Amino acid sequence: MFTGYSAEPLTRDVMWTALSWPAIEHLDLRADRSSVVADAVVVALDGRPTRLGYRIVAAPDWTVRRLELRPHGEPDLVLERRAGDRWYDGAGVERHELAGCVDVDIALTPFTNTLPIRRVGLAAGDSADLRMVYVQVEHGLDVIAVDQYYMRLGADTYRYRSGDFTADLTVDVDGLVIDYPGLWRRLV
Repeated sequence: MFTGYSAEPLTRDVMWTALSWPAIEHLDLRADRSSVVADAVVVALDGRPTRLGYRIVAAPDWTVRRLELRPHGEPDLVLERRAGDRWYDGAGVERHELAGCVDVDIALTPFTNTLPIRRVGLAAGDSADLRMVYVQVEHGLDVIAVDQYYMRLGADTYRYRSGDFTADLTVDVDGLVIDYPGLWRRLV
């Protein structure tokens, strides 16, 4: 297992811009010995105007505990992961189809790639097949479980695959995406 990502407290203010459609994301990331909290907003024009706020709370090992999505003009979505990698909605109803998932992937942000990158800690040449909670935001909030693949190609590059889609992501020393070819580029 790769242990190169620092366990020291982390405070980052990050912005990305989309490359194929008008969009920008602002992320406030705080990690310490008790939790990781990502609080962000994405504003996009991807077929229709979209404003999505999200908050992810994870354990210090980057294992997701809670996801809160706040889409403008639509009902909020809350998902919480409990013992045995079982997921529950905001009303406490178990989402059986998400059982076994640890990480989340929100379709409209590059940040959620950081979660498995940090949590799994791959060494160069190593790979992992992961079951993810995937949130599609294009036409409302659709939540499904999907299989994804990560392979660490080098010190700052990961191959990401989901279904037929593959991309080689460039990340910084904290595992945050710098370049997501054709989709996102970090501004700061």
